[in-house]
Amino acid sequence: MTLEDVVLLVDNSRSMVRSDFKPRRLSIALNIIRKFVKSKFEKNPMDRISLIAFNECAAKICDFSSDPGYILNSLRKIKISGKGLLSEGLAFSIQAIIEEMRKISGKIYSIVIITDCKYVNDLQVLNKFVEIAKGLGIYINACLLLLDDIPSTEFLIKLSKATNGFHEHVNKPKPSFDFMNQLIEKKEISTTVDFFSPNNQSFTPPLIKDIALPLRRPTLLEIRLMMSKYDDDSTKCQICHSNKSPITGGDFYSEGRFCPSCDRPIHISCASQWAKKSEIGKNIFRCPFCFFLLKLPESSLLYSEMNDNLMKEKHGSLIEKEITTRMILVSPEEVQKIDSSCNYCHGILLDDINVYKCENCGECYHEPCLEKIYQEFQACRNCGAKIIF
Repeated sequence: MTLEDVVLLVDNSRSMVRSDFKPRRLSIALNIIRKFVKSKFEKNPMDRISLIAFNECAAKICDFSSDPGYILNSLRKIKISGKGLLSEGLAFSIQAIIEEMRKISGKIYSIVIITDCKYVNDLQVLNKFVEIAKGLGIYINACLLLLDDIPSTEFLIKLSKATNGFHEHVNKPKPSFDFMNQLIEKKEISTTVDFFSPNNQSFTPPLIKDIALPLRRPTLLEIRLMMSKYDDDSTKCQICHSNKSPITGGDFYSEGRFCPSCDRPIHISCASQWAKKSEIGKNIFRCPFCFFLLKLPESSLLYSEMNDNLMKEKHGSLIEKEITTRMILVSPEEVQKIDSSCNYCHGILLDDINVYKCENCGECYHEPCLEKIYQEFQACRNCGAKIIF
């Protein structure tokens, strides 16, 4: 019997907390996952499932496994946050499958997207992902949780059809699960070019660089732990093998990032130097540990030309002196329309607390969080512009 690896890609953006599906959309999504996992292993116990969640960025919830208990217990890690960015989730899912393709051939690979379609629409990027999935023989299925059709559903249906996958529109709180058999049904193995043999790790076929993901920023809690544990092995850059950056002299909490796949620490300045040597692109490189494709913002390339006109603030935000911003109070009516979360605490933005928006980049903050930012950084955590009043 041909084995199958399935990525369950679940939307955990802010819109999934809405309760038009009682008790809320995310609860329905988790019920679908539980049903799928149970049914999948009852019929095909040797298959494997991985969980990935996406909002503004993607996160691995659990690795590929044939243990239903491990997979279902991992569901508790899924937390609502931010706006939906399907491109991030698909990029992570395709890369996760590519890593499995490197290890073994002759498997079926598929992705099941579970979403309410309230994601940020980036059709140009997503269309490239369709071509990548088709070229690699990955089936993409879509389970759509929404009461009415919206424009983004058309793309997901098109995506499923283009990759010979299946799509289902769930428009009631208690789905019939009739579509589950179609998701579980085995498909044929597609014949594709072997781009990803272990001997070709340095080779990147056309379009594959488009699925590179950004390095993960440390959370505020991680920053505080780093500052209390100086010279900790967990924050030694995998490129320079040091806590302090040899380029900027900065501590890891000031410019450290993590690989979103293996969670290994990397200085962003070291990554910019590493990417310059890469044949993939000036801001694209592979994680030195897990070979996951990663990308850097264009601004990070300034690290390689860093001089006295750049300075680090107390907690490491790199600020260009001439860039400033103002924080604008958002009206309660507009807060209700915001699908992103607070950039500082990652909590949902509600109209019971004043919300401020950065005039420079549009990121939003709770008023108490903004006060802490000004005390600690004096700059927007997203764009680095200095806050003026």
